[in-house]
Amino acid sequence: MKKKMTTKKKILIVVFAVIIALFGYGVYYLTTYLPANDFAKSALVSSKKVHVTETKDTIVFTPTDATPTTALIYYPGGKVEPSSFAFAAAEISSQGYLVIIQKMPFNLAILGVNKADKIIETYPNIENWYISGFTLGGTAACMYAKKHVDQFDGLILYASYTTSEFSLNDTSLDVLSISGTNDGLATPNKIKSEAKYLPDSTQFMFIEGANHTQMALYNNAKPQDGDNPATITDIQQQQNIIDATLKFMKK
Repeated sequence: MKKKMTTKKKILIVVFAVIIALFGYGVYYLTTYLPANDFAKSALVSSKKVHVTETKDTIVFTPTDATPTTALIYYPGGKVEPSSFAFAAAEISSQGYLVIIQKMPFNLAILGVNKADKIIETYPNIENWYISGFTLGGTAACMYAKKHVDQFDGLILYASYTTSEFSLNDTSLDVLSISGTNDGLATPNKIKSEAKYLPDSTQFMFIEGANHTQMALYNNAKPQDGDNPATITDIQQQQNIIDATLKFMKK
């Protein structure tokens, strides 16, 4: 005669199953990301104007016809492949700037806030530093800038904002905030409501028709969950971002 399973044993089996399911989901979440578009990846190849070097930690864009004294650090968006910013990085670098895309643990910049330490240490000849980031990467850049304000000439936020805990409104840091009118995640209202945590001198640029996903080149330009469709092309949006970034860094 078979023994009936005790209530305690049933509970243990259910708990064990839940733990296994949560572990599986955790592994899935940490190892998946939104892939960069092929067009973005094509910018990972060196050209006549820009030399590209990729390591396990960074993607570095160096102009071939100049010795840069100004550099831009870029923290990628959460769960977004770092090379999604490669097209913009190459275009910016071609104008004489060193651009470093920092890869992050599990593609989450919040887990690598201090990665800029090593970058700055690696390039002692750089005189002017800018730090930037897309969405969660921008928030992480704000966290780093909060503790290293004197090291930077400026901060650039792509569809991003900071919080009260890492408020920069008591600093004189030059800040440029670039976002889109069609952004369904970092919405215009959200950008405006969190503006109080940035310096009063912050420049805000809302690209007409731009959405969240096209702030980088990933997900085959399809709006990610929660985002709205854009009414401009991804390349048009990228060009707006590039032009605004260059204008800010040339000030």
